[in-house]
Amino acid sequence: MGGAGLTAAAAGMAVAGLGAGSGVAVLARRVVPGGDPWWPPGAVTAAAFAALWLRLQASPLLPALCSLAAVGVPLAFIDGRHKRLPDLLTLPSYPAALALLGVAAPFVPSGGRHLVYGLIGMAAVWLFFVLQAFVYPSGIGWGDVKLSGVIGLYLGWFGASTVLAGIIGGYLLAAVAGIGLIVARRATRKSQIPFGPFMIAGALAVLLVAAPASHFP
Repeated sequence: MGGAGLTAAAAGMAVAGLGAGSGVAVLARRVVPGGDPWWPPGAVTAAAFAALWLRLQASPLLPALCSLAAVGVPLAFIDGRHKRLPDLLTLPSYPAALALLGVAAPFVPSGGRHLVYGLIGMAAVWLFFVLQAFVYPSGIGWGDVKLSGVIGLYLGWFGASTVLAGIIGGYLLAAVAGIGLIVARRATRKSQIPFGPFMIAGALAVLLVAAPASHFP
């Protein structure tokens, strides 16, 4: 695809992302108090869709990764403001992700193997967060636990190293943000900072890097 065509397609994906992210944010108003504006998650989702297209183009995995962005970005905004990850968005993400990755698997070399890796990643990351919720309940909530399995499924598709990079990346982002808030005197050591936004940001960033290199292994 030529440069003009690639740019036009990216613009189309950005429009689709704007609609998807905004729609999910509006849907979340059914369970989240207040009238949070729809356009910030819509704008970030638009950027995520465009970036995914530029990196993957017509990959069979594009719909699955766009689905993660469409739900994950609004969830990050909701958790950042309200410190909750609504089941209305997290729980349906499991069957959606499994269906989209399952449809993509036959069109990707070793797709069945990657799907198994994803299931292993889902179980491993979910179990890791369950243990954290019991050991450190003030730091990891059950909303994080419910989201973690979906994150593990996507990261696991690309292998154990991607799982580690995505999860560690989330913790590093949270640590940097926490230090920044303390330095700015907007938080203290005892302040509870929602982890969902960092988990989602870390996963999406790593997937953007990992996917182009290995979606056709």
